[in-house]
Amino acid sequence: MKPLDILRGLYVRSPPFVRQAAKPLVALVPTSLKFGKTYSRERARIARAAGDPHFAHEQHLAALRALIAKAHDGSPFYRVLIDKAFGSGFDASAFTPADLRRLPVLGKDQLREAGEAALAVPRWQLDKAETSGSNLAPPFTFFLDKDRSPREMAFVYDVWSRAGFSEKDARASLRGFHLEGGETSLHDWDPALRELKLAVFPMGTAEVSAYLDEIDRRKIRFLYGYPSAIELLCRRMRQLGRTPRAGIAGILPISEPLYDHQRALIRSVLSNVAFGVFYGLSEKVAFAAEVPGEDGLYEFNPLYGVAELVDEKGEPVTEPGREGRIVGTGFLSTGMPFIRYDTGDFGRLVELPTPGNGQRLCIRALAPRRKPDFLISFDGQRVVTVDLTPEDPALFKGIAEIQFYQDAPGEVVIRYILDREGSLSDIERLCLYLTEKCRGKLAFRLEEVSRLVAGRGGKRAFVDQRLDVTRY
Repeated sequence: MKPLDILRGLYVRSPPFVRQAAKPLVALVPTSLKFGKTYSRERARIARAAGDPHFAHEQHLAALRALIAKAHDGSPFYRVLIDKAFGSGFDASAFTPADLRRLPVLGKDQLREAGEAALAVPRWQLDKAETSGSNLAPPFTFFLDKDRSPREMAFVYDVWSRAGFSEKDARASLRGFHLEGGETSLHDWDPALRELKLAVFPMGTAEVSAYLDEIDRRKIRFLYGYPSAIELLCRRMRQLGRTPRAGIAGILPISEPLYDHQRALIRSVLSNVAFGVFYGLSEKVAFAAEVPGEDGLYEFNPLYGVAELVDEKGEPVTEPGREGRIVGTGFLSTGMPFIRYDTGDFGRLVELPTPGNGQRLCIRALAPRRKPDFLISFDGQRVVTVDLTPEDPALFKGIAEIQFYQDAPGEVVIRYILDREGSLSDIERLCLYLTEKCRGKLAFRLEEVSRLVAGRGGKRAFVDQRLDVTRY
């Protein structure tokens, strides 16, 4: 492990008081040193693989074999699974992506039960991490390599570069931060990360006016954060009749699904803005980038891991247009191997990975598990809200925010907040549109609220789903 690679990750994940003390010193470090040789090497490798399918395939295969060998040699849990599937005398040097199907798909429960037997290196060499959990499932504790940060950044910045963003650019961030000034603080500038952190709440017109002043003062041209927060920021800009003077060149959304209506609203306010959209997981098992010019089409990066699409029986999905669950085998962090890990996320197959396309799985209709974007109809069928929600921003006229709430099949509450100029007829217009579009599958009821339910970290769920969608 390289010490600088570890320190970069420690700065980002350190407590606020530590970052505050370190900011002036870290800000003086040249950009090339902040990112380091590992980052530069990975960026070059990613770029080469994008234009050379043979190179991508060879790198993919080598990484898979190295992971399987490490898991077999270092993890008692995985050694039992591999020996059971392949017998004694297992040789990882002959392993292929097709061989993965002989291993079981693993979920959180199996890995929880395995405990430290799932680790391929001593515990002290790893960082402890945790998923946030939900009302339906407890948090999941797992372990990651300490020096993963520059490799992870290489994949993320590769996607963001498609929106024009580089390591030297500043960004305004909306992520539900704990700001240094306490509860009353609206924004905080981190010179080390060149990041203007903006409070997600309350974000009324007065707050957004102050945000725009700061964005203008620092000539920031990129917005980074939760799509729900960026959407609200743009709605407030439209209310104010004001956008950043330098213009916004790119949107860098994270952590939540980006819905068509959000994308349309953002474009209507910020004109020709580019989007750098990617899909990733805390467990570091799969990474996909949205194909430029193809909204909603995702291509998995073969250097990051193996991505599979399986049906409800765990069999491979091979027919284009069919939906399946995403199963990932990660190469980025291998101290705790994730091999055939069930992400719980869904997608519709567009193209299978092959040596000819550089082992790149392509999917549409990506539906992350973290915030289920399904509503359940009266007859127990899943209704994907991406398909249900209107793309035309005019249908949202007069409406500041909406959220679907469901705790019974077929019955949906539309929680809403009106703009200052909005009226009941505006939300009724949207409700009528949704009622007609779903053709009796769902019944909607309106509920005006002062604030929408948000999860940990300030995320506004588009669907506050209280049903267990895995049962439908």
